[in-house]
Amino acid sequence: MKCSICSAAKPKYYCGQCVRDRVCQHDWVLELASKAGSGSSSEHGTSTSSSSACALQLYEYQTDRLRAGYQRVAALKAKVRARQQLIAEAQQRRDDAAQLLAQRRAQLQELKQGEAALTERAMYEAKSAGSKKAAQVAKVSGVLRKDRGILANALCQVVGLQTAGAAAQNHGLGGGEDDDEDDMFFLSMDMDDRKRLFGLPWPGHEDWAKYPNDYINACVGHCIHIFSILAHYLHLDLPFHISKRGSSLYIRANWRDVDVGEAALSIGDNNTASFIVGLSMLFFDIAYLCHRQGVRVMTERITDAVDNMRQAVLSLAERESEARQRVPLELELYSVVQEVMKMYVDAGRKESEAVLLRQQVHDVLRRLHLCDDAVDSVDYDDENWAII
Repeated sequence: MKCSICSAAKPKYYCGQCVRDRVCQHDWVLELASKAGSGSSSEHGTSTSSSSACALQLYEYQTDRLRAGYQRVAALKAKVRARQQLIAEAQQRRDDAAQLLAQRRAQLQELKQGEAALTERAMYEAKSAGSKKAAQVAKVSGVLRKDRGILANALCQVVGLQTAGAAAQNHGLGGGEDDDEDDMFFLSMDMDDRKRLFGLPWPGHEDWAKYPNDYINACVGHCIHIFSILAHYLHLDLPFHISKRGSSLYIRANWRDVDVGEAALSIGDNNTASFIVGLSMLFFDIAYLCHRQGVRVMTERITDAVDNMRQAVLSLAERESEARQRVPLELELYSVVQEVMKMYVDAGRKESEAVLLRQQVHDVLRRLHLCDDAVDSVDYDDENWAII
């Protein structure tokens, strides 16, 4: 009989206990057959031989089944050994992979440490190089500042300016080789504190309408000469362009490919309005140059053109000239025109003459396309007065 496990198994098989039971059963059958053969041969001859043949067949059948079971067990053992070998190989590959991973991690750690060392070394070298560069820049800045001072001094001499030490020596106020090399630059002055250009006093704000025309033209000519040198030296593209025809100077808006009129920079008996507009344009150019050099020019100081140019020259030798921010130009042409008009209107002119001069100035501005043609009357305090 099969046990419950062998009976329920698919495919059918015999466990060890069932095989032993079957063997015992075979032994019992053989013993029974031998006992039957020991009886009367006459009575039991036929039955005995049949029983023996059946028992022998049954024995052979069970033996074959047992042998097949042994073979299956051997095959299963071979499969188990093959699987165990595969498992061992997989474990070996796993161990090799783990060892390789550990090596890679160690190499990665070494690379990270090398990278950190290289980074630290590079930072140190960069810091050292930066310190050296800073020292070199400071040294070059000092040389550049000194050279700028020499340049500014030479430029002052070219345009009629001089250092404080030179001015003091000229006036007998001391000054010598021991003076600070950073002496400020300023216009040469007489003892009466009058600003001069090439020896010619520059008119004050209240003097423009009192000086004769030839004197005004000479002062403006000297100012244009100095200003042209400065603009050329600084390579500036100015808002208004100055030109000369014969002995007369003119100025116009620097609009390319546009045919615009000109204003006079030489005053005569009949062109006061045009001269006021031209002088305003010149002062605007000087203020633009100063703003490009980082010097702010206030509207109420716009007529001090020579002092404004001096400040522009001084900016070349300033310590902070390298880092100086460009000052935005907030001036408008009409505000400059107002200041120049005050020099003439406030100089004792009658109200009727002042109104007529204002209208003439406005007509010149309209003709030069510097104000809106739709404006028929000008109020210089009106915020809607449009300047192109």
